[in-house]
Amino acid sequence: MKRFVVGFLLGAAAAVLLLVALGHFLAVEDPVAETDAIVALSGDAGVRTETAVALWRRGLAPLIVFAGAAEDPLSPPAAELMKRQAVAAGVPAESVVLEARSATTRENAQRVRDLLTEHRIRRAILVTSPYHQRRASWLFAKELDGTGITFTNYPARDPDWDATTWWTREPSRSLALVELAKLGAQLFGGVFRSGS
Repeated sequence: MKRFVVGFLLGAAAAVLLLVALGHFLAVEDPVAETDAIVALSGDAGVRTETAVALWRRGLAPLIVFAGAAEDPLSPPAAELMKRQAVAAGVPAESVVLEARSATTRENAQRVRDLLTEHRIRRAILVTSPYHQRRASWLFAKELDGTGITFTNYPARDPDWDATTWWTREPSRSLALVELAKLGAQLFGGVFRSGS
């Protein structure tokens, strides 16, 4: 019986450590320094916009790029709504560039790549939700490969998502599990498509 209890406790501890590690794996973050632009993806636009504005206020970049189309075709693009929020928070309108056509993270990466190239931006900070940061980072790295454009990861400061305890409550649990599934599908799908 004692062995069973010890085994159970060790298994439970290992499971908790794995869940915590997965949360921190998703919320990849790099040290940030002065750069050319801050790129914020739509989605949880409020906290992503607030984080981009906070980085801009710290003087880390002169320009903010907001990316994302409208979820509802009758509404303004998400990027435009993010710009309005940033301007209301004190960012000059001329310090904001919009990419308002992308509807997926892959499209964000492709269209932002083109926009960065057009504006001769060489370095950027990528802002998205913590649970989304790893997958967005992977897609951006893939699209920017060979362009000479580099980026650093800085997850949005979302008070409703914690990398250590995400698995204990909703909607954090569902958001993280969906991102893990999408990341796995993209990683393994790429392996199978390339024949590796």
